[in-house]
Amino acid sequence: MDYSVLNKISNSYGDSFYLLDTEKFKDNYTELLNSFKKYYKNTNIGYSYKTNYTPVLCKLIDDNGGFAEVVSDMEYSLAIAIGVAPQNIIVNGPYKTKKLIEKYVLNKSIVNLDSYREFEYIKEIAIDNPSVNIEYGIRCNFSIGNNNISRFGVDTENSDFVKKISELNKIPNVILSGIHCHFPDRNADSYVIRAEKIIKLVKLLFKTPPRYIDIGGGYFGKMDQSLRKQFSSYHDYDEYAEKIGRVFYKEYGELPNKSQPLLILEPGSAIVADVVKFVCKIVEIKNIRNSDIAICTGSKFNIGLLSSTINSPISVFSKNETGTYHNSIDISGYTCIESDYLYRGYQGNLDIDDFIMLDNAGSYSIVFKPPFILPNVPVVEIKNNKINVIKRQETFNDVFSTFSW
Repeated sequence: MDYSVLNKISNSYGDSFYLLDTEKFKDNYTELLNSFKKYYKNTNIGYSYKTNYTPVLCKLIDDNGGFAEVVSDMEYSLAIAIGVAPQNIIVNGPYKTKKLIEKYVLNKSIVNLDSYREFEYIKEIAIDNPSVNIEYGIRCNFSIGNNNISRFGVDTENSDFVKKISELNKIPNVILSGIHCHFPDRNADSYVIRAEKIIKLVKLLFKTPPRYIDIGGGYFGKMDQSLRKQFSSYHDYDEYAEKIGRVFYKEYGELPNKSQPLLILEPGSAIVADVVKFVCKIVEIKNIRNSDIAICTGSKFNIGLLSSTINSPISVFSKNETGTYHNSIDISGYTCIESDYLYRGYQGNLDIDDFIMLDNAGSYSIVFKPPFILPNVPVVEIKNNKINVIKRQETFNDVFSTFSW
């Protein structure tokens, strides 16, 4: 990668763009899955569409035997559109209408219920379809030893929990087929707690092991050392695999293969964060009361949820062999939001017309960019010395065609 390559892309597709690496995505998927299979063979991955639903990535997961993990009918429709079999779609999320739940369970998708209201929907669907077995799972909410109370799932520590399950199980054509949890805590030790607790719940709710146990996502992905040190802790794939896999192997590893529950992982950032880079151009450099500030053609909204709290690994590409050195310069975006900074305190050479490239831009970036001030930028991939457009530049019409004029 050099200035001439980036300039060539810029001249054809615009001054800001995402660079995608599909081979790295496939490698990350395979490496994470194999790390877990070393400890517990009956493992599969349900890729979190909400993290980055670029269709070519979602299709790669399906082509390699993985599941689709979706939290909306839009994402469900995407999975169907790219050819994912309905039974390989996991439906999570706190907002599911009765009509949609009916569609999902009749399609034989994996549906994890998030509330007692959804329990009532399942009852009604089962009564309306007496000749069809209605399978469901539950998203479980329990303490994992920190002070955070998640708003998702059903409180398994409430006295009503087992009673509600029993009520559902009395309906002849209703089958509890799996159990699920997900918590926003990346610490590897917290996964041991959730694995042990969810297995304890399995023993409470099932006479024999269920079809699946879904341990959720939230894992760290691959990171440059400069990014790792900005987090209080960091764990690689194998650390997660060993801690979770050993718990599952101890409980189920000696059972016949057909009796072992499928362990489902739901990574998003862990496999997609480092497969996208965001590139933009410096258009101005100013000094305000002794503070150097660069303005670029991108925005913090292009690079993900963590952009306000961390500095992503950065590379600068200049057409000049010698540039202007800055001991500390803040790189700001094009929007009119005062806090729109992509990088704070960059130290090095930086000039107008330089390109900056920010790594780890694959997570909650492309899907999170609002049509605020400017529409989103294209996604391109360089493969076999050819530039492939994965997503074209969004236009005025893309933003405004849904409005009445």
